[in-house]
Amino acid sequence: MEIKLETLTPLWTGGVEAGKVDRIHETGILGSLRWWFEVLVRGLGGKACDPSKGSCGFDEAKYRKSEAEDERQRLRDAGLCDVCQVFGATGWRRRFQVRVVDETQPDESVQSTIQVKKDSHTSTWYFPQNLDDKPRSGNFTLHIQSLDRAFSPDIIAGLIQFIADWAALGARAQMGFGVVKPVNGRLATQQLCDYIVSVAGQQTYPDLPSLQNIFLARIKPRNDGQFSDTNTFTLKYDLRRLFANNRSLRHFMMGTVKGQRIAAKVKMSRPYNNGKEMRVWGWIPEQASVYRDSLNRNAVVQAIHQHLQANYEIQVWREMNSSRYTVTPDNGNAEAFLKSLLCLKGEENAV
Repeated sequence: MEIKLETLTPLWTGGVEAGKVDRIHETGILGSLRWWFEVLVRGLGGKACDPSKGSCGFDEAKYRKSEAEDERQRLRDAGLCDVCQVFGATGWRRRFQVRVVDETQPDESVQSTIQVKKDSHTSTWYFPQNLDDKPRSGNFTLHIQSLDRAFSPDIIAGLIQFIADWAALGARAQMGFGVVKPVNGRLATQQLCDYIVSVAGQQTYPDLPSLQNIFLARIKPRNDGQFSDTNTFTLKYDLRRLFANNRSLRHFMMGTVKGQRIAAKVKMSRPYNNGKEMRVWGWIPEQASVYRDSLNRNAVVQAIHQHLQANYEIQVWREMNSSRYTVTPDNGNAEAFLKSLLCLKGEENAV
């Protein structure tokens, strides 16, 4: 399968040298695909390991001893979660291959420094200065080949469409990079949905990314205005200030590179569609040691929602079990939520 994609915001996949992008690297693409596949599997209660604690390993002896009639269960018995069965683990190869044909160019519009000055404080973000090292823009093609006759590349295509609709591809999404769209129209998502539903179970993940704890939003400027790249970092600064009185929570939500590095859980894109739109998304766990007093997941997400509502026009907000959900509020059905996100319920207007 060939999927041609266009960048709507510059794409960052890393490179041979840290802090530089020499081309579109397959590893950066695969990292995004796996992360979001984990989110979907966990969302329906399937089995997904926590890679930060070590991924699965295939035990051939246990596989042979398994009495399960279902191949997926035999692989589970052999030590592979539902995600590692697709994306690979020790002793088990990935079920598909991705090759990139890169037609992109370094994006000269990416400034080497962006500053936000507020409240007598200046925050600065740094990006590559040399043109050849900058994030890339343009078109690129993903060649997806199945390595297992029982696995369809349409599953990965559907995952790419999901990311194109709601999030970002590649690394440094917290810096606004990686919004893409398929060049030749929407990719089918039914096979992805069928696969995720087929591995559904009763597992819960209160402290890992999941459809159960994620929010996905799109915002517009008020009064038919236009965003610039500075707006991404102004929003980033403002959201950090929401938690100014709780340093641990601020670092936990918005990330930090000081001391122990913490990845940001709330991310936002740079503007796209001629500066008319940005997207904001994140995962806020139900359980976290930084919650204290009256703080909990709902209070944190509500603070973010209120800020966006007060300063921007919220086009759409997707979140399970929430009155903030702009399509079907307070809906706790994970399968229905998944189908809605994949546009399998006639909700094309949502994307």
